[in-house]
Amino acid sequence: MPSYRLQTIRPMAFSVALHPAFLLVVLSLKTSRSEVLGEPFQLTPEILTVSTESKLQQVNLQWTVPNLTHQELKMAFQIEISRINTSNIVWVENYSTTVKWNQLLHWNWKSEIPLECVTHFIRIRAMVDDAKYLPQNSWSNWSSWKEVSVQVSVAPNTLLIFPDNKLLEEGSNVTICLLYGQYLYNVSCMLQKEPIHGEQLDSHVSLIKLNNVVFHSVSGTNIHCKAMNATKMIFGTVLFVSKVLEEPKNFSCETQDFKTLKCSWEPGVDTALVWSQQDSQSYTLYESFSGRRELCDHRNSHNWQITDDSQETYNFTLTTENNLRKRSVNLIFNLTHRVHQKAPHDVTLENIDARKANMTWKVLSRGNNYILLCQIELQHEREVIHEHNVSVHMSASYLFSDLEPDTKYKARVRCADANHFWKWSDWAQKEFCTPEADKTTSKRELKGLDCVYAVNEH
Repeated sequence: MPSYRLQTIRPMAFSVALHPAFLLVVLSLKTSRSEVLGEPFQLTPEILTVSTESKLQQVNLQWTVPNLTHQELKMAFQIEISRINTSNIVWVENYSTTVKWNQLLHWNWKSEIPLECVTHFIRIRAMVDDAKYLPQNSWSNWSSWKEVSVQVSVAPNTLLIFPDNKLLEEGSNVTICLLYGQYLYNVSCMLQKEPIHGEQLDSHVSLIKLNNVVFHSVSGTNIHCKAMNATKMIFGTVLFVSKVLEEPKNFSCETQDFKTLKCSWEPGVDTALVWSQQDSQSYTLYESFSGRRELCDHRNSHNWQITDDSQETYNFTLTTENNLRKRSVNLIFNLTHRVHQKAPHDVTLENIDARKANMTWKVLSRGNNYILLCQIELQHEREVIHEHNVSVHMSASYLFSDLEPDTKYKARVRCADANHFWKWSDWAQKEFCTPEADKTTSKRELKGLDCVYAVNEH
């Protein structure tokens, strides 16, 4: 019987030969899928610097995203802050932004405890949050912890108090920190004349929490402490408590001559403090259509010069600001709807007899198409006995009838825009006397009666 030799064919050799190429294809497809279809990926942020601003009790964080190959990518960051040790987390905040390639990112945080008193730690992690990519279910790795501390040296038998000369708003909370030097004991503190007590963090640090602080005076609120074995009798600091900045009320603008807008408002309480801690609040007017911005000379009014005759609509933002906050109110109006007419002028009374008198007056007009509504009053012994409204272009007259002989009267007139009533002008008035019955008094003879004169009444 013939013998046959069976030889096993090994396709694995072929497979092994193709394996590196196969891997390259797979990796290429994976990379392509990640970029095109949006497969999630992780980018761990790197903290560059951590700095502090003691006056503001503020921590400033600066970081970057290494290995970012995109020109622009929306990302979310989570920042943790711990106090005393890394396990004592006191603050967690999520921060979202669009990150550009090689960009430095910034974030800050304000501590309720003065930074001189305790050590803090900070770290950050990230997650891609871009619609171009599939949503991620997990954060990146955390960056390493960075220590945040302000080095303070406390001499023996000495007490340091932080914050120093703190500016804050009435109604806010503040934490006072006491740092004890060696050999110091039996520390007691007063807020003005009231005892205040705190909690001991360790043998050298204690905290006093003050809630809803009140305004005492423009010169501040005193905190003073005494201790046994101290180098001096009293240690202290000042809380400069400001009144709360109020939003301007009854903000209004009007014109009398179409050359100047007179804007006024109620400013509220003055928030100024002494020792250059805080000046009176400032007021700024901004008009959005023209892009003009002006610092107001007075705390309750400002004159805005009309430089563009073609501008009809004004959109004002009035902003008041002090060192602690700012507040704004808005006002939009058509110029022709905010005309406060000047008081009528050249008011005269003519052809006065015992039963009637004729009053004439003139108004400031913008042409024959501009109509004013004028209100006329006749008074006797401070009582209004007659009232009437008339339409006026430039000048007008009105006849008072059914008067009493030998009687003293007061006639007055005020006007406003008839088409877009805003407010009445000031009154213009005159007093006159009717003669005895059956007598007529000329204008010339009236001058001798000493009861005809004109005055504007506000």
